[in-house]
Amino acid sequence: MQKLRTHWSHREPRLTSKLLLRMMIVLIGLCLLAQLSGCTKERIVYVPAPVVPLPADLTADCLYPEIPNPLTWAGSLLLNERLLTALGDCNKDKASIRKAEKEKNEISF
Repeated sequence: MQKLRTHWSHREPRLTSKLLLRMMIVLIGLCLLAQLSGCTKERIVYVPAPVVPLPADLTADCLYPEIPNPLTWAGSLLLNERLLTALGDCNKDKASIRKAEKEKNEISF
């Protein structure tokens, strides 16, 4: 009795079934993906955030002390103290502005 199949014929059904199985998996995956994307009815609307202005005391001019007339050594020391105090106040205002800008940038991202 002669065999009807060759040595290659027994592999063909396996390859065909593997190919069909992969195609079925891909088709099922595509159908599920289409259903997932079809369920969304929400619409994303971006609302512009209102710009919060900086407080007026931070943007106000820094006051500098008057230079005494006549300028003595004691008056010079007092003037230096007042100038350093005014400089410190301006630096605090600038630090507050930097902090407010940093917070505004963090919120926008």
